[in-house]
Amino acid sequence: MKMIVTGANGFIGTHTIEGLLEKGYNVEAVDVRTERLKQFSDNERFTVHEMDILDKDFKSLIEMGDKVLHLAAIARFETAEDNPQRAVRVNVEGTLNVIQACLERKAQRLVYSSTGSVYSLGASVPIREDAPREPSSLYGLTKKMAEDWIMFYGSQLPYVILRYGYIYGKGKDWGAVGAFLKRLSNNQQPVVFGGDQTNDFVYVKDVVKANLLALETVYTNQAYNIGTARATSIRDVCEYCIKAMKSDLKMKIEPARSFDYAIFVYDISRARTLLRFEPEWNVLNGIANMVKES
Repeated sequence: MKMIVTGANGFIGTHTIEGLLEKGYNVEAVDVRTERLKQFSDNERFTVHEMDILDKDFKSLIEMGDKVLHLAAIARFETAEDNPQRAVRVNVEGTLNVIQACLERKAQRLVYSSTGSVYSLGASVPIREDAPREPSSLYGLTKKMAEDWIMFYGSQLPYVILRYGYIYGKGKDWGAVGAFLKRLSNNQQPVVFGGDQTNDFVYVKDVVKANLLALETVYTNQAYNIGTARATSIRDVCEYCIKAMKSDLKMKIEPARSFDYAIFVYDISRARTLLRFEPEWNVLNGIANMVKES
């Protein structure tokens, strides 16, 4: 048995592969780009494949009993909006190709990286896994469609769906936190859209922990919210970044965006109870650690 990780060259992928190798797993990494994976090339338990998840030969990588962690996606709101066809092709058709490969080759399970963007903007907080899935963004819609395909095949392929909160960490230099720190490092004002809206910011190290737990849990065919169960405003997050960078710059406030949740915070009771997931990092400490490691 081995772990197959799609989207391995990405932000979450590289962190997760590091965690898998530390735990002693055999890992096969799949991505259309592989430059960030060279750091693992000396590990005898690591193999990399430069391949698209839409490739008909993708299934040849899977052997009976393997577990698949499917991270590959068009992961930015703007990229999905600019090219909806590509977002559907990668996020939906790509996921279906992964599902069919798992079925044909008798994979043991599929773990899928989803998002809080599948939920309705009006979902009651804290958001539970049974909240309405009515995405307000094209990105969220493609992730919901992928979830639906995975659930449809659930009787044939055990799955775990992880709906991540707002992930930040080393290697992500866009979005809140990443973009704030990048601009501060270039001596530019960080730009905040709105500022009063809150989100459930989860450090990538906690996401890696959730991914590993999902690959091993006996509680499959479930969706789990992965966050901290704490709401933090964008304005406060920016202040934490300024503090971590020891900067004198002030944030620049721009109008809020239509697809941002006014209040977003997870109920993570299911993940705590079934996955035994417990986040270790709060936002202030996570940002400080991110700056220290960068």
